[in-house]
Amino acid sequence: MVSLPPFLVEETLNGRKWRYAELPGVEVLSRCADDITSRLIETQERVHRLFALLVPPSLQLDLSTPHALIFYDDDIQPETQAMLERLLRSSAAESPAEPARSRSAASPPRTSAKFLPNLWLADRDAFTVFSIVRDDNLEADRLALSQDYVSYLLVNRTPALPTWFTAGILMLYENTALERGELTIGRLAWPDDLRSSSTENAEAPAALQPLAAFFAGELPPRRGAIDGPHRWQWQAALFVRWALDGKDAPRRAALWRFAERAAQTTVTEALFRECFGLGYATALDQMEEYLPGATKHFLTLRLTGAAAPPPFQLRDATFVEVARIKGDWERMEVNYLRSHYPQLAPKYLEQAQRTLAHAYERGTRDPRLLAVTGLCDVDANNNVAARDHLEAAAREGELRPRAWFELARLRFAALSDSATGNEKLSATQVASVLQPLFKARALHPPLPEVYELIADVWTRSAAAPTRLHLAVLDEGVRLFPHRDQLVLHAAELNAQHGFPDAASVLVDVGLRFARDAAVREKLAALRQRLDGTR
Repeated sequence: MVSLPPFLVEETLNGRKWRYAELPGVEVLSRCADDITSRLIETQERVHRLFALLVPPSLQLDLSTPHALIFYDDDIQPETQAMLERLLRSSAAESPAEPARSRSAASPPRTSAKFLPNLWLADRDAFTVFSIVRDDNLEADRLALSQDYVSYLLVNRTPALPTWFTAGILMLYENTALERGELTIGRLAWPDDLRSSSTENAEAPAALQPLAAFFAGELPPRRGAIDGPHRWQWQAALFVRWALDGKDAPRRAALWRFAERAAQTTVTEALFRECFGLGYATALDQMEEYLPGATKHFLTLRLTGAAAPPPFQLRDATFVEVARIKGDWERMEVNYLRSHYPQLAPKYLEQAQRTLAHAYERGTRDPRLLAVTGLCDVDANNNVAARDHLEAAAREGELRPRAWFELARLRFAALSDSATGNEKLSATQVASVLQPLFKARALHPPLPEVYELIADVWTRSAAAPTRLHLAVLDEGVRLFPHRDQLVLHAAELNAQHGFPDAASVLVDVGLRFARDAAVREKLAALRQRLDGTR
């Protein structure tokens, strides 16, 4: 048996019609019975509300594009599995190499395939969850958010959350239950090697790392079998749990405010005191006192107010909605398969293109469908068709962040290809590329490549940028300080066009965060030039 991602077949299958519902930030496409679909929608709304008790929406990944949920009836699965088996046999004949894992010569040949029952795939500005649903075995009350999904929401948030917050939440979430109207964090499984060796109080914690060093990311020394990184992670879990706990949650809002501020500036004791109302030493004492109880007791957070989800209506999906949501999912599958089963990727790409073309050929020019079609063309390296579809989408309406970026990238590439030698871009040409980039900049999530392309455009511009123009790059550096080339390019542009103070600040950021040795060398050289001109 070999697991593959779900594969949506042509619409010739017998079965239920596609049904559609829309809620804030979510689109649902379902071939399940309405009562099952409604229960699934209500459950996903409930578990997200429960998770918000742990991490508020302001500290999660924010998307301007609604994410999609696709529910597929298990009754349809056998026919689709047969198609996959045929695909596997044909692909094996075309490419006899082992696709993703090795097996011994004695292993029996693979003769059948099965689906991953629940899979989510993401692009840089959107994601989709696909689930195969067994109507006779659905326990909606026991559904929850996977660890990978929670990690995705935290790690991809911009500006990046402090590492101690992400690490602490993820460690606690491993032992967290989301049931009915409660989120329950289990007992803190504090490792024995971190407990005190004192004979007077065996339950007393080992000395915790001073908070100044902890928030700075300094690793403590090994203790027993627990190395520095793991000791640091356990303290992160303890700190977050301590901050979440307490009668009437006296520290919970402070934790969230502190995490949000720490994502934008350097953590200091003054900032900590401003948020929590106490200093590092007092907080550390309270954490040490809190630890023994945390290893014995659960922590329960409860929803308040009405638990009903936002109102929604299930209706028959239009052919445009089916093609757009289904085609976008199939497009994301292609990128997944290129890494896992590359010999199947072309066939899945053909399927995605057929799904999108089916609606296009019926005369629809829905901008969201055109945008997905353009992104599918980009992923297939068909830049001519991609630009045609994205230009048409831009004429019809508003696009998602990546679609705006790809349109700008294709316009810039066309201008570069047609230029003679080092010919600069006119003001009109610069505007034609910056316009979609600024559209993307106004949406969520911010994309680092948007700011990198803005820097490239000003490098090629015949007109010199003002400080106000280049201030947009400061925003990009604040959001993405680890993008070495972006920081370097922004610093060089400011130095080149007569803004040494701004360039100096950017060089400082680069020298603090840059990991690429060549970039660090260029930043150091730029620092010497700036100091020399002063």
